[in-house]
Amino acid sequence: MRDRKSSHLGKRKCSSRGQTSEKAALVTPCLSHLPLHPSCLLGYGVAALAERYDVDVIDLNADLHSRYRAKLEPILDFMDESRVVSDALHLYPFYDEVDTHIDEHYEGVPWGKYQRVYITPPSWFPTVPTKAILRLSHIIHRVSPETGIFFFGNSLGSWTNQEELKKNGVRAVHLNHLAAMDSNARPIQYDLLPTPMYEHREKYLFDLLPFLLKHGCPWGRCRFCSFCAGSNSGYVERSVKAAIEELETLIDRYDPAALVCRDHSLNGLNLIQFCAYVEALSRPWCGQSRADLSGKQIEALRKAGCRLIYFGLESGSDRVLRELNKGITSRQMSDFIKELHSHGILPAPSLIVGAPAEEEADFEKTIQFILDHARYLDVVNVYPFMATPGSEFSRQEEQPVPDTPLRLLRFIHTCEDLGLKVILGEQSIEYYIFNWVRTTDKEVP
Repeated sequence: MRDRKSSHLGKRKCSSRGQTSEKAALVTPCLSHLPLHPSCLLGYGVAALAERYDVDVIDLNADLHSRYRAKLEPILDFMDESRVVSDALHLYPFYDEVDTHIDEHYEGVPWGKYQRVYITPPSWFPTVPTKAILRLSHIIHRVSPETGIFFFGNSLGSWTNQEELKKNGVRAVHLNHLAAMDSNARPIQYDLLPTPMYEHREKYLFDLLPFLLKHGCPWGRCRFCSFCAGSNSGYVERSVKAAIEELETLIDRYDPAALVCRDHSLNGLNLIQFCAYVEALSRPWCGQSRADLSGKQIEALRKAGCRLIYFGLESGSDRVLRELNKGITSRQMSDFIKELHSHGILPAPSLIVGAPAEEEADFEKTIQFILDHARYLDVVNVYPFMATPGSEFSRQEEQPVPDTPLRLLRFIHTCEDLGLKVILGEQSIEYYIFNWVRTTDKEVP
Protein backbone atom coordinates (compact mmCIF):
# COMPACT_ATOMS: atom_id res chain seq x y z
CA MET A 1 0.00 0.00 0.00
CA ARG A 2 1.05 3.59 -0.59
CA ASP A 3 2.09 5.94 2.17
CA ARG A 4 -0.83 7.70 3.85
CA LYS A 5 -0.10 11.11 5.27
CA SER A 6 -1.96 14.15 6.46
CA SER A 7 -2.35 16.92 3.91
CA HIS A 8 -0.94 20.34 4.58
CA LEU A 9 -1.78 23.11 2.13
CA GLY A 10 -0.11 26.48 1.86
CA LYS A 11 3.21 27.95 0.80
CA ARG A 12 6.71 26.82 1.64
CA LYS A 13 9.03 29.72 2.43
CA CYS A 14 12.74 29.35 1.78
CA SER A 15 15.49 31.78 2.58
CA SER A 16 19.25 32.01 2.23
CA ARG A 17 22.07 34.41 3.00
CA GLY A 18 22.98 36.78 0.18
CA GLN A 19 19.47 36.99 -1.29
CA THR A 20 17.91 40.25 -2.46
CA SER A 21 14.72 41.72 -1.05
CA GLU A 22 12.92 40.91 -4.30
CA LYS A 23 10.01 38.49 -3.84
CA ALA A 24 9.83 35.49 -6.13
CA ALA A 25 7.62 32.41 -6.33
CA LEU A 26 8.42 29.00 -7.74
CA VAL A 27 5.20 27.31 -8.83
CA THR A 28 4.01 24.18 -10.61
CA PRO A 29 0.96 24.22 -12.91
CA CYS A 30 -1.91 21.82 -12.25
CA LEU A 31 -1.79 18.86 -14.63
CA SER A 32 -3.23 15.38 -14.80
CA HIS A 33 -0.10 14.23 -12.97
CA LEU A 34 -0.54 12.58 -9.60
CA PRO A 35 1.78 14.07 -6.96
CA LEU A 36 3.75 10.85 -6.58
CA HIS A 37 6.92 12.60 -5.41
CA PRO A 38 8.44 16.09 -5.75
CA SER A 39 10.19 16.86 -9.02
CA CYS A 40 13.95 17.26 -9.35
CA LEU A 41 13.38 20.54 -11.18
CA LEU A 42 11.33 21.87 -8.28
CA GLY A 43 14.00 20.84 -5.77
CA TYR A 44 16.92 22.29 -7.69
CA GLY A 45 14.91 25.36 -8.68
CA VAL A 46 13.99 26.41 -5.15
CA ALA A 47 17.55 25.85 -3.92
CA ALA A 48 18.96 28.01 -6.71
CA LEU A 49 16.33 30.75 -6.38
CA ALA A 50 16.70 30.89 -2.59
CA GLU A 51 20.28 32.07 -3.08
CA ARG A 52 19.04 35.19 -4.87
CA TYR A 53 15.47 35.94 -3.78
CA ASP A 54 13.03 35.82 -0.94
CA VAL A 55 11.22 32.86 -2.49
CA ASP A 56 7.94 31.09 -1.80
CA VAL A 57 7.38 27.60 -3.21
CA ILE A 58 3.79 27.01 -4.32
CA ASP A 59 3.29 23.49 -5.63
CA LEU A 60 -0.13 24.10 -7.14
CA ASN A 61 -0.35 20.62 -8.64
CA ALA A 62 0.27 18.88 -5.30
CA ASP A 63 -1.96 21.39 -3.48
CA LEU A 64 -4.98 20.78 -5.69
CA HIS A 65 -4.62 17.00 -5.71
CA SER A 66 -4.31 17.10 -1.92
CA ARG A 67 -7.65 18.85 -1.66
CA TYR A 68 -9.25 15.96 -3.51
CA ARG A 69 -7.35 13.16 -1.79
CA ALA A 70 -10.53 11.70 -0.29
CA LYS A 71 -11.97 11.17 -3.78
CA LEU A 72 -8.67 9.87 -5.10
CA GLU A 73 -8.19 7.20 -2.43
CA PRO A 74 -10.89 4.77 -3.70
CA ILE A 75 -9.41 5.03 -7.20
CA LEU A 76 -5.95 4.19 -5.91
CA ASP A 77 -7.39 1.29 -3.89
CA PHE A 78 -8.94 -0.07 -7.09
CA MET A 79 -5.64 0.35 -8.93
CA ASP A 80 -3.92 -1.62 -6.18
CA GLU A 81 -6.25 -4.58 -6.61
CA SER A 82 -7.16 -4.63 -10.32
CA ARG A 83 -5.25 -6.77 -12.81
CA VAL A 84 -5.85 -4.23 -15.61
CA VAL A 85 -5.34 -0.53 -14.92
CA SER A 86 -5.69 2.38 -17.32
CA ASP A 87 -4.91 6.06 -16.90
CA ALA A 88 -7.70 6.92 -19.32
CA LEU A 89 -10.37 4.83 -17.60
CA HIS A 90 -9.43 5.26 -13.95
CA LEU A 91 -7.45 8.47 -13.45
CA TYR A 92 -8.63 10.87 -16.15
CA PRO A 93 -12.27 10.96 -14.99
CA PHE A 94 -10.95 12.05 -11.58
CA TYR A 95 -8.81 14.69 -13.21
CA ASP A 96 -11.75 15.99 -15.26
CA GLU A 97 -13.44 16.90 -11.99
CA VAL A 98 -10.27 18.46 -10.59
CA ASP A 99 -9.80 20.42 -13.82
CA THR A 100 -13.00 22.40 -13.24
CA HIS A 101 -11.41 23.97 -10.14
CA ILE A 102 -7.98 24.84 -11.55
CA ASP A 103 -8.66 28.48 -12.44
CA GLU A 104 -10.27 29.09 -9.07
CA HIS A 105 -7.23 27.51 -7.44
CA TYR A 106 -4.87 29.78 -9.39
CA GLU A 107 -6.88 32.90 -8.62
CA GLY A 108 -6.58 32.26 -4.89
CA VAL A 109 -2.85 33.05 -4.89
CA PRO A 110 -1.85 36.70 -4.15
CA TRP A 111 0.30 37.06 -7.26
CA GLY A 112 0.71 40.80 -6.76
CA LYS A 113 3.25 40.25 -3.98
CA TYR A 114 5.77 38.67 -6.37
CA GLN A 115 8.07 40.53 -8.72
CA ARG A 116 9.02 37.24 -10.37
CA VAL A 117 7.19 33.95 -10.81
CA TYR A 118 9.05 30.89 -12.08
CA ILE A 119 7.02 27.97 -13.47
CA THR A 120 8.44 24.44 -13.64
CA PRO A 121 6.99 20.93 -14.19
CA PRO A 122 5.41 19.16 -11.20
CA SER A 123 6.01 15.78 -9.66
CA TRP A 124 7.50 12.85 -11.56
CA PHE A 125 7.01 13.81 -15.23
CA PRO A 126 9.69 16.14 -16.65
CA THR A 127 7.55 17.85 -19.29
CA VAL A 128 4.64 20.28 -19.36
CA PRO A 129 2.39 21.32 -22.30
CA THR A 130 2.46 24.91 -23.52
CA LYS A 131 -1.24 25.44 -22.86
CA ALA A 132 -0.84 24.45 -19.19
CA ILE A 133 1.81 27.12 -18.70
CA LEU A 134 -0.26 29.74 -20.50
CA ARG A 135 -3.38 28.88 -18.50
CA LEU A 136 -1.49 29.77 -15.34
CA SER A 137 0.40 32.75 -16.75
CA HIS A 138 -2.74 34.42 -18.12
CA ILE A 139 -4.27 34.47 -14.64
CA ILE A 140 -1.06 35.78 -13.08
CA HIS A 141 -0.85 38.60 -15.63
CA ARG A 142 -4.51 39.45 -15.24
CA VAL A 143 -4.10 39.80 -11.47
CA SER A 144 -0.61 41.33 -11.55
CA PRO A 145 0.46 42.69 -14.97
CA GLU A 146 3.86 43.81 -13.66
CA THR A 147 4.94 40.38 -12.44
CA GLY A 148 7.65 38.81 -14.60
CA ILE A 149 6.90 35.20 -15.54
CA PHE A 150 9.56 32.65 -16.43
CA PHE A 151 9.67 28.95 -17.28
CA PHE A 152 12.41 26.36 -16.94
CA GLY A 153 12.13 22.68 -17.75
CA ASN A 154 13.29 19.87 -20.02
CA SER A 155 10.47 20.14 -22.55
CA LEU A 156 11.31 23.21 -24.65
CA GLY A 157 11.28 22.12 -28.28
CA SER A 158 9.00 19.15 -27.62
CA TRP A 159 6.01 19.50 -25.27
CA THR A 160 6.63 23.21 -24.68
CA ASN A 161 6.71 25.80 -27.49
CA GLN A 162 9.19 28.49 -26.50
CA GLU A 163 8.03 30.98 -29.14
CA GLU A 164 4.43 30.65 -28.02
CA LEU A 165 5.48 31.32 -24.44
CA LYS A 166 7.41 34.41 -25.51
CA LYS A 167 4.41 35.79 -27.42
CA ASN A 168 2.41 35.55 -24.21
CA GLY A 169 4.95 37.23 -21.97
CA VAL A 170 6.63 34.12 -20.53
CA ARG A 171 10.42 34.01 -20.80
CA ALA A 172 12.22 30.68 -20.94
CA VAL A 173 15.34 30.42 -18.78
CA HIS A 174 17.97 27.77 -18.07
CA LEU A 175 18.17 26.08 -14.68
CA ASN A 176 21.86 26.96 -14.37
CA HIS A 177 21.12 30.63 -15.17
CA LEU A 178 17.71 31.45 -13.70
CA ALA A 179 18.46 35.17 -13.41
CA ALA A 180 19.57 35.47 -17.05
CA MET A 181 17.42 35.43 -20.18
CA ASP A 182 19.22 32.38 -21.53
CA SER A 183 17.28 29.33 -22.65
CA ASN A 184 19.66 27.78 -25.17
CA ALA A 185 19.24 24.06 -25.65
CA ARG A 186 22.20 22.75 -23.68
CA PRO A 187 22.66 20.19 -20.93
CA ILE A 188 21.95 21.10 -17.33
CA GLN A 189 25.07 20.99 -15.18
CA TYR A 190 23.57 19.52 -12.02
CA ASP A 191 26.92 19.47 -10.25
CA LEU A 192 26.96 23.29 -10.35
CA LEU A 193 23.60 23.57 -8.56
CA PRO A 194 23.00 23.68 -4.80
CA THR A 195 21.53 20.63 -3.08
CA PRO A 196 17.79 20.37 -3.87
CA MET A 197 15.25 21.41 -1.25
CA TYR A 198 12.18 19.24 -0.67
CA GLU A 199 10.39 20.72 2.31
CA HIS A 200 6.80 19.78 3.32
CA ARG A 201 6.57 16.53 1.37
CA GLU A 202 3.33 15.46 3.04
CA LYS A 203 1.32 16.40 -0.05
CA TYR A 204 2.87 13.59 -2.10
CA LEU A 205 1.60 10.04 -2.25
CA PHE A 206 4.97 8.42 -1.50
CA ASP A 207 7.76 9.17 0.91
CA LEU A 208 10.54 8.96 -1.64
CA LEU A 209 12.99 11.40 -3.16
CA PRO A 210 14.34 11.64 -6.71
CA PHE A 211 17.98 11.93 -7.75
CA LEU A 212 19.89 12.29 -11.02
CA LEU A 213 23.16 10.86 -12.33
CA LYS A 214 23.16 12.67 -15.67
CA HIS A 215 21.51 15.00 -18.10
CA GLY A 216 20.07 13.38 -21.22
CA CYS A 217 20.11 9.82 -22.55
CA PRO A 218 23.20 7.83 -23.62
CA TRP A 219 21.27 6.71 -26.74
CA GLY A 220 18.74 9.44 -27.53
CA ARG A 221 17.94 8.15 -31.04
CA CYS A 222 14.62 6.31 -30.71
CA ARG A 223 12.40 7.63 -33.51
CA PHE A 224 9.24 7.82 -31.40
CA CYS A 225 10.76 9.62 -28.41
CA SER A 226 11.75 13.26 -27.86
CA PHE A 227 12.71 13.22 -24.18
CA CYS A 228 16.23 14.16 -25.27
CA ALA A 229 15.25 16.72 -27.90
CA GLY A 230 15.08 20.48 -27.52
CA SER A 231 16.19 21.77 -24.13
CA ASN A 232 17.11 18.25 -23.08
CA SER A 233 19.53 17.78 -25.96
CA GLY A 234 23.08 16.82 -25.15
CA TYR A 235 24.47 14.29 -22.69
CA VAL A 236 26.48 14.95 -19.53
CA GLU A 237 27.26 12.49 -16.74
CA ARG A 238 27.60 13.83 -13.22
CA SER A 239 30.58 13.48 -10.94
CA VAL A 240 29.91 10.45 -8.76
CA LYS A 241 31.39 12.27 -5.78
CA ALA A 242 29.02 15.23 -6.25
CA ALA A 243 25.97 12.99 -6.78
CA ILE A 244 26.73 10.90 -3.67
CA GLU A 245 27.42 13.91 -1.46
CA GLU A 246 24.14 15.44 -2.59
CA LEU A 247 22.26 12.20 -1.95
CA GLU A 248 23.81 11.77 1.49
CA THR A 249 22.72 15.30 2.39
CA LEU A 250 19.17 14.63 1.20
CA ILE A 251 18.93 11.42 3.23
CA ASP A 252 20.30 13.08 6.36
CA ARG A 253 17.95 16.01 5.94
CA TYR A 254 14.72 14.23 4.96
CA ASP A 255 15.14 10.50 5.78
CA PRO A 256 13.03 9.24 2.85
CA ALA A 257 11.74 5.67 2.83
CA ALA A 258 12.94 5.09 -0.74
CA LEU A 259 14.65 6.74 -3.70
CA VAL A 260 14.11 6.92 -7.46
CA CYS A 261 16.69 7.69 -10.14
CA ARG A 262 14.99 10.06 -12.59
CA ASP A 263 17.48 9.62 -15.43
CA HIS A 264 15.88 8.74 -18.75
CA SER A 265 18.36 5.87 -18.68
CA LEU A 266 20.73 5.15 -15.80
CA ASN A 267 23.21 3.46 -18.16
CA GLY A 268 26.52 5.26 -18.06
CA LEU A 269 30.20 5.14 -17.20
CA ASN A 270 29.49 6.40 -13.69
CA LEU A 271 26.93 3.70 -12.79
CA ILE A 272 29.16 1.05 -11.17
CA GLN A 273 31.13 3.62 -9.20
CA PHE A 274 27.88 5.23 -8.02
CA CYS A 275 26.48 1.86 -6.93
CA ALA A 276 29.60 1.12 -4.90
CA TYR A 277 28.92 4.22 -2.81
CA VAL A 278 25.12 4.10 -2.60
CA GLU A 279 25.20 0.57 -1.16
CA ALA A 280 26.03 2.07 2.23
CA LEU A 281 22.96 4.34 2.18
CA SER A 282 20.65 1.36 2.82
CA ARG A 283 17.65 2.70 0.90
CA PRO A 284 15.58 0.75 -1.63
CA TRP A 285 15.41 2.46 -5.00
CA CYS A 286 14.46 2.04 -8.62
CA GLY A 287 15.30 3.52 -12.00
CA GLN A 288 14.88 3.33 -15.74
CA SER A 289 17.45 1.95 -18.14
CA ARG A 290 18.06 0.66 -21.60
CA ALA A 291 18.09 -3.11 -21.86
CA ASP A 292 21.82 -3.35 -22.50
CA LEU A 293 23.26 -3.19 -19.00
CA SER A 294 26.09 -5.64 -18.46
CA GLY A 295 25.96 -8.44 -15.91
CA LYS A 296 28.54 -6.55 -13.87
CA GLN A 297 26.34 -3.43 -13.84
CA ILE A 298 23.26 -5.43 -12.83
CA GLU A 299 25.17 -7.07 -9.98
CA ALA A 300 26.27 -3.61 -8.85
CA LEU A 301 22.64 -2.44 -8.91
CA ARG A 302 21.60 -5.40 -6.78
CA LYS A 303 24.23 -4.71 -4.15
CA ALA A 304 23.25 -1.03 -4.15
CA GLY A 305 19.63 -1.80 -3.21
CA CYS A 306 17.98 -1.33 -6.62
CA ARG A 307 14.71 -3.28 -6.56
CA LEU A 308 13.13 -2.58 -9.95
CA ILE A 309 14.19 -1.45 -13.42
CA TYR A 310 11.67 0.03 -15.84
CA PHE A 311 12.78 -0.28 -19.47
CA GLY A 312 11.49 0.01 -23.03
CA LEU A 313 11.00 -3.45 -24.48
CA GLU A 314 8.70 -1.97 -27.16
CA SER A 315 8.37 -5.12 -29.32
CA GLY A 316 9.36 -8.77 -29.56
CA SER A 317 10.12 -8.28 -33.27
CA ASP A 318 13.64 -7.33 -34.33
CA ARG A 319 12.26 -5.79 -37.50
CA VAL A 320 10.06 -3.39 -35.50
CA LEU A 321 12.91 -2.64 -33.08
CA ARG A 322 15.07 -1.65 -36.06
CA GLU A 323 12.30 0.56 -37.45
CA LEU A 324 12.00 2.27 -34.06
CA ASN A 325 15.81 2.67 -34.04
CA LYS A 326 15.90 1.12 -30.61
CA GLY A 327 19.49 -0.04 -30.95
CA ILE A 328 18.77 -3.26 -29.03
CA THR A 329 17.70 -6.71 -30.26
CA SER A 330 15.00 -8.99 -28.90
CA ARG A 331 17.75 -11.41 -27.79
CA GLN A 332 19.33 -8.65 -25.72
CA MET A 333 15.91 -7.86 -24.24
CA SER A 334 15.47 -11.51 -23.28
CA ASP A 335 18.91 -11.79 -21.69
CA PHE A 336 18.35 -8.52 -19.82
CA ILE A 337 15.05 -9.68 -18.31
CA LYS A 338 16.53 -12.98 -17.17
CA GLU A 339 19.64 -11.31 -15.75
CA LEU A 340 17.60 -8.80 -13.74
CA HIS A 341 15.35 -11.54 -12.41
CA SER A 342 18.27 -13.76 -11.41
CA HIS A 343 19.66 -10.86 -9.35
CA GLY A 344 16.37 -10.25 -7.55
CA ILE A 345 15.55 -7.05 -9.47
CA LEU A 346 12.04 -6.86 -10.91
CA PRO A 347 11.97 -6.23 -14.69
CA ALA A 348 9.15 -3.80 -15.58
CA PRO A 349 8.91 -3.66 -19.38
CA SER A 350 7.02 -1.16 -21.49
CA LEU A 351 5.70 -2.17 -24.91
CA ILE A 352 4.20 -0.43 -27.95
CA VAL A 353 1.37 -2.06 -29.89
CA GLY A 354 0.52 -0.89 -33.41
CA ALA A 355 3.75 0.87 -34.39
CA PRO A 356 3.69 2.04 -38.04
CA ALA A 357 6.01 -0.76 -39.17
CA GLU A 358 4.28 -3.49 -37.16
CA GLU A 359 2.78 -6.24 -39.29
CA GLU A 360 0.71 -9.12 -37.98
CA ALA A 361 3.75 -11.41 -37.92
CA ASP A 362 5.62 -8.83 -35.83
CA PHE A 363 2.77 -8.61 -33.35
CA GLU A 364 2.72 -12.41 -33.04
CA LYS A 365 6.41 -12.29 -32.10
CA THR A 366 5.59 -9.81 -29.35
CA ILE A 367 2.86 -12.11 -28.02
CA GLN A 368 5.26 -15.04 -28.09
CA PHE A 369 7.93 -13.00 -26.32
CA ILE A 370 5.53 -12.31 -23.44
CA LEU A 371 4.53 -15.98 -23.30
CA ASP A 372 8.18 -17.01 -23.15
CA HIS A 373 9.10 -14.52 -20.38
CA ALA A 374 6.00 -14.40 -18.21
CA ARG A 375 7.73 -16.38 -15.45
CA TYR A 376 10.15 -13.47 -14.93
CA LEU A 377 7.54 -10.71 -14.84
CA ASP A 378 4.88 -9.33 -12.55
CA VAL A 379 3.72 -6.30 -14.53
CA VAL A 380 3.67 -5.15 -18.16
CA ASN A 381 3.16 -1.56 -19.27
CA VAL A 382 1.62 -1.23 -22.73
CA TYR A 383 0.67 1.63 -25.03
CA PRO A 384 -1.05 1.91 -28.37
CA PHE A 385 1.49 3.56 -30.67
CA MET A 386 2.00 7.26 -30.05
CA ALA A 387 4.89 9.55 -30.90
CA THR A 388 5.94 12.23 -28.44
CA PRO A 389 5.88 15.86 -29.63
CA GLY A 390 9.06 16.82 -31.46
CA SER A 391 10.10 13.23 -32.22
CA GLU A 392 10.99 12.02 -35.71
CA PHE A 393 7.77 10.01 -35.98
CA SER A 394 5.75 13.00 -34.79
CA ARG A 395 7.29 15.26 -37.44
CA GLN A 396 6.51 12.63 -40.06
CA GLU A 397 2.93 12.35 -38.72
CA GLU A 398 3.23 8.60 -38.39
CA GLN A 399 0.02 6.86 -37.31
CA PRO A 400 -0.68 3.50 -35.63
CA VAL A 401 -1.68 0.57 -37.81
CA PRO A 402 -5.48 0.34 -38.38
CA ASP A 403 -6.14 -2.72 -36.24
CA THR A 404 -4.19 -1.44 -33.22
CA PRO A 405 -7.26 -1.56 -30.89
CA LEU A 406 -7.81 -5.25 -31.65
CA ARG A 407 -4.14 -6.08 -31.15
CA LEU A 408 -4.09 -4.15 -27.90
CA LEU A 409 -7.12 -6.04 -26.63
CA ARG A 410 -5.55 -9.38 -27.49
CA PHE A 411 -2.30 -8.36 -25.82
CA ILE A 412 -4.15 -7.42 -22.62
CA HIS A 413 -6.07 -10.70 -22.56
CA THR A 414 -2.84 -12.66 -23.09
CA CYS A 415 -1.21 -10.96 -20.12
CA GLU A 416 -4.33 -11.50 -17.99
CA ASP A 417 -4.32 -15.21 -18.81
CA LEU A 418 -0.69 -15.36 -17.72
CA GLY A 419 -1.52 -13.75 -14.38
CA LEU A 420 0.37 -10.52 -15.16
CA LYS A 421 -0.79 -7.08 -14.13
CA VAL A 422 -1.37 -4.94 -17.23
CA ILE A 423 -1.04 -1.18 -17.06
CA LEU A 424 -1.95 1.31 -19.78
CA GLY A 425 -0.51 4.74 -19.14
CA GLU A 426 2.50 6.44 -17.62
CA GLN A 427 0.91 7.55 -14.35
CA SER A 428 -0.41 4.15 -13.36
CA ILE A 429 2.89 2.39 -14.05
CA GLU A 430 4.80 4.96 -11.98
CA TYR A 431 2.31 4.48 -9.15
CA TYR A 432 2.75 0.69 -9.35
CA ILE A 433 6.55 0.98 -9.40
CA PHE A 434 6.69 3.11 -6.27
CA ASN A 435 4.28 0.80 -4.44
CA TRP A 436 6.56 -2.10 -5.28
CA VAL A 437 9.78 -0.39 -4.30
CA ARG A 438 8.57 0.91 -0.96
CA THR A 439 7.38 -2.58 -0.02
CA THR A 440 10.90 -3.64 0.85
CA ASP A 441 9.98 -7.16 1.95
CA LYS A 442 8.29 -8.00 -1.35
CA GLU A 443 10.08 -10.67 -3.37
CA VAL A 444 10.63 -10.76 -7.11
CA PRO A 445 8.22 -13.38 -8.48
